[in-house]
Amino acid sequence: MKKHEVHILKKTAGFSSMKDELSKEVEDFLNTKSSAGYEIINVSFTYYEATELVAFITICK
Repeated sequence: MKKHEVHILKKTAGFSSMKDELSKEVEDFLNTKSSAGYEIINVSFTYYEATELVAFITICK
C-alpha cells in the first residue's frame, strides 16, 4: 500500500509576482521529491482571500 503525503506551499505578495514565485517554489519541490522516488499525484492552486496563493501537492512513495 502506498503512503500518500499532502504538502501545502503558500505565497503572500503582490499579485503578479506571487504566481511566478510560488510556481518556481513548487517546481523545485516537485523536482526534489521526484528525484527521491516519490510519485506526483496531484498539484492544485487556489487563492485564499485574494491575498495568498496556495498550492496543494499530493505525492506518494
